[in-house]
Amino acid sequence: MGKILNRLVAKISYAALTIFISITLIFFVIRLSPGDPVETILGQKASSAEIAKLRHQLSLDLPLIAQYQNYLKMILKGELGSSLLGSKNIKDLLKERMFPTMILAICSVSISSFLGIFLGLLSGMNRKRIFDQSVRIITLVLLSFPIFSLAPIMVLLFAITLNWFPVSEWGDFKHLVLPVMTLSIPLSAILSRVTRNKFLEESNELWSIVNRAKGLSEFQISLRILKVCLPTIFNIISIQLSSIIAGAMITETIFDIPGMGTLLFDAIQSRDYPIVQGVIIYSTTMYMLVYFAIDFINSKIDPRSV
Repeated sequence: MGKILNRLVAKISYAALTIFISITLIFFVIRLSPGDPVETILGQKASSAEIAKLRHQLSLDLPLIAQYQNYLKMILKGELGSSLLGSKNIKDLLKERMFPTMILAICSVSISSFLGIFLGLLSGMNRKRIFDQSVRIITLVLLSFPIFSLAPIMVLLFAITLNWFPVSEWGDFKHLVLPVMTLSIPLSAILSRVTRNKFLEESNELWSIVNRAKGLSEFQISLRILKVCLPTIFNIISIQLSSIIAGAMITETIFDIPGMGTLLFDAIQSRDYPIVQGVIIYSTTMYMLVYFAIDFINSKIDPRSV
């Protein structure tokens, strides 16, 4: 019981430290970058007096450390503040925009996990055959395409050339296809190669050889090997989660999806500090929660855990 409690405390401390570092970095980076939200709001023709007045109203005339201390106090109270431009509550904005981003991320992770594990397993079971060679070549090619270059290819092929799916709409199943494909393909390729390599590694272990000697079928042995491989696969998924979240935000801007990605992109352009900070906090928190969930699942399914 003591070990479990210590492990839980360590993980919560790690999550809190990660979120704190993220908050601190984004707070100072966005304020030290070029651009002024006050000039964005008032325009270039605003007088010095108007700029000074609005900067005072938004507390942007305080020293940077004082602004940081005030922001930390607000975070500790569970508040994220309001938008500088529209005076909208950040929590309400994030609630409106979170659903499309979560749908993209969940669909992408689910589809890529199924395809990656399935293809990797079949590839490992058919080592050095045509299917295995084909999967290895295709996944290697797909891994060479980052999201920002893969998305335009999807648009050009399936939206413009074939006219199968819309490009910049939201609200129906067909609007999900291209964004989900864009996010799923790279992760599927990674999981396929990891699953294949881990499957072949475990196939040569002594326990697998003993099971074959006992007369178990290759299908039964493959299922047992897959169970041993799952913790490694889930670890890869957890590592790639940050890429999926970041990729979802990039994909949203390309396909004009009203999610957290487009909200963040617009906020960066307008230097709306509270929105940028709110999106980063929410994204980091969601990542940590999913990471801990995967770690918990691993502790339950890993046959080597005690």
